[in-house]
Amino acid sequence: MITPRKGFLGLLGLVVFLFVGLYLIYLLYSHFAGSEGVRELEQTWLSFRNLLVGNGIWLFTSIAVLPGLVLPVAPLLTLAGLWGQEHGPWLSSLYSLVALTVNLSWTYWIARGPARSLIERFLKRFQYELPTKPPSNLMQWALIVRLTPGVPFIFSNYGLGLVKMPFLPYLIVSIPILGVTASGYVLAFAGIFGGQWKYLWTGVCLIAIMFLVGRMLIKKKSHAG
Repeated sequence: MITPRKGFLGLLGLVVFLFVGLYLIYLLYSHFAGSEGVRELEQTWLSFRNLLVGNGIWLFTSIAVLPGLVLPVAPLLTLAGLWGQEHGPWLSSLYSLVALTVNLSWTYWIARGPARSLIERFLKRFQYELPTKPPSNLMQWALIVRLTPGVPFIFSNYGLGLVKMPFLPYLIVSIPILGVTASGYVLAFAGIFGGQWKYLWTGVCLIAIMFLVGRMLIKKKSHAG
């Protein structure tokens, strides 16, 4: 019998496997395309960067959409920091939070609805099924996953949607954590690009606080286990 906890951890393994696969694809591309292909890829990213930084609406729309396609959000938050250096770091942090809230909302409902149906049909072939109801300690698990360093936030969106975490608690857990973390990245990079130490140290401190809180929760959970 597959318990909800094992099913939840299984989803984590699947997404980690996906990210490792994407990294291997990049390494293969670099190997076969050679230095010229890598330069073309870098030039494409540079053009994309200039487009986003020069057009705030496209930048924050990208933050709302692209992470849902399993693209890293950190480079986009870096660009948000660069945009904030010109338009205001705190304003950029606010827009980033709004964009991430849109992202975590639509990815949650995709995962809970059509994506779950597709995955359930696929897993039935192997006599495996997703949990039919959320684990009783899902709020605790959601906090740990959101605060664990290195876990892509998009995994949390899809994972918590797949296990049918109620939407309101999902938002209550997700928005404050993502808001503080994203603001940390935006402020730190705005400080780097603008040479303003107060923003750099504020951003670093916010990220460090989230890291330490995550470590404390993981340690507490392991001791309880």
